[in-house]
Amino acid sequence: MDLNQSKGWRIIVLSVLSFCSILFATNARLAGMGGLSLIFEDDLYKLDIYDFAGIAAGLFENDTISNVIARADGLKEVWQRDSLTYLALGQAIPQRLIDYAPVEAVAFYEVIPQFPLTPCELIYTSSQRKEAYDDWGNLRPLQVWRIYADYSQLSRKYIGDSLEDRVRTPAVSGIYCRPITQNFDYGLSSDLFYGIFNSADNQEKVTLVPIGAGGGVAYNKSPVNLGLNGEYHYLMFDYNETYAGTTHSGGYSGHAASPSFGSSIKLTNFTWVGAVNYKWISLSGKADGNDIGDLKITDYLIKSRVLFTPSLIRLCLFGQYDNKTPIYTSVSGDKWFETVYKSYNFGGSAGVVIGKIMAGLEGLYKSNIADDKEANETYKSSDLTGRFGLEYCLIKDIFIRSGFNYNQSDPDLNQSDDNITFNTIAAGIGINLIKNIRFDLAYNYKFGKLDSDPQEKIFDHLGFLFFKYILRSKE
Repeated sequence: MDLNQSKGWRIIVLSVLSFCSILFATNARLAGMGGLSLIFEDDLYKLDIYDFAGIAAGLFENDTISNVIARADGLKEVWQRDSLTYLALGQAIPQRLIDYAPVEAVAFYEVIPQFPLTPCELIYTSSQRKEAYDDWGNLRPLQVWRIYADYSQLSRKYIGDSLEDRVRTPAVSGIYCRPITQNFDYGLSSDLFYGIFNSADNQEKVTLVPIGAGGGVAYNKSPVNLGLNGEYHYLMFDYNETYAGTTHSGGYSGHAASPSFGSSIKLTNFTWVGAVNYKWISLSGKADGNDIGDLKITDYLIKSRVLFTPSLIRLCLFGQYDNKTPIYTSVSGDKWFETVYKSYNFGGSAGVVIGKIMAGLEGLYKSNIADDKEANETYKSSDLTGRFGLEYCLIKDIFIRSGFNYNQSDPDLNQSDDNITFNTIAAGIGINLIKNIRFDLAYNYKFGKLDSDPQEKIFDHLGFLFFKYILRSKE
C-alpha cells in the first residue's frame, strides 16, 4: 500500500471516531437552563417518533399548527496558550456530516472539538389537519409538510494569523406527510447536503455531497404511536491534497441505507419513547485514477427514554447503545482496517414545576470502547456530565433562565493525566411578544482546563437565538 492509498483510506475510516464523541445539541431555551436535555420538551425536541426516532411519517402528529421557525447558534472558543481560536456559526459538525462524511482524518477534523450547537436554520411548516376549501372551492387534502434550509460554518486559526481552515455546510431537506386511514399516516423525505472543507494553506480541499430520500408509515391510536422508516443516500466524496510539491486527488462514492423503527406510549403521567436504527454504508475509493479498495460500515443504534410526571415532580431515565464496525479491504481482498466502536450512554434527570418555576438537574455518563481487530488492541474512554437549570416567569409572557453545566472527559482510561474538565455558566430570556410570536435568547460562558497541561486555559462564548411565528389559520 503506497502513501497515496494510505492517505485515502485513512481519510475515510477514521471518520467513524466522531460517531463516539457527539454531545447533546440543545436549543436557545434549554441552553439558557444549563443545557438540560432530558427532563423538558420543547419545539423540535419532543418525545415522539418524529423528533426522537426520526420517523418521517411521525411529522403528522408532531406539529399540528403552521409556523415559521428561525434559529441561529454561534461560538467563539479560545485556547489561550496555543493562541488558537475556533469560530462556529451553527453546528460545528452537522449531524448529516457525522452520519455520512468520511472527513474525520483530514487534519482539521482530527483536533476539532464537538460543540453542542444546532445548525442555523429556517424551518417552514404547513399543517392542514381539518377539512377546508381553497379560494376555488376545492377541498384541501389533509397533510403536513416541512422544509428545512440550514447553513453552518466553522473556522480555525491562530491569533494574529490571517489564514484559517474553514468548513462550510449548506443543506436543504423536506418532509411530506398525509394520512392513509384514520390511524395510519405515510411520510416522504428528501435531503441534499453539501460539505466543503479548505485548509488554511489550500493544500487540502474536500467536498461531500450525500443525496438522499426516504419514506415510511406510522400508526397512531392513542396512547400508542408506532413508525417504520427507511432512507437511502448516494454519497459522493472528493478530496485533493498537495504534499511534496505534488497534488493528489481521489474520491469515494457509494450507497448508504438506513431502516429504523420508533415507538411511543403517552399516558397522563407517563411517556415512553424508543428507537432502533440500522445503517449500512458501502463505498469504493479511487486515488489518482487507481482503485484503493472498499469500505463497509455497519451501525446498530438503540435508544430509549422514560418520563414520569406525577403531580409537580418530573423524573426521566435515558439509555442508548451504539455499535459501529468499519471494515476496509484492499482491491486484492486484504483487510487493512477493522475496528468495532461501542458506545454506552445512560443518564437520569429530576425536576419540579411549581407555579412560576421550572427546575431540573440531570446526570449523563458515556463509555466508549474501540476494539481494533487488526492490532488486537482495545481503547476505552469516558465522559461524565452534570447539569442544573431553572426557568422563572418574571411577569406574564417574560421568562428568565439560568443554569450550570459540569463536564469531565477522559479520552484514555489507561492514561492518568489526560482528563479535560469544562464548567459552563448559562443565562437566558424568553419573551412571548404577542399571541403568535415566541423569542428566546441564551448565552453560555464556558471555561476548561487540561490535566496534561495545567497552563492551558480554554474559554468559550456561546450565543443561542430562537424565533417562532405561528401562522394564523384561514379556517
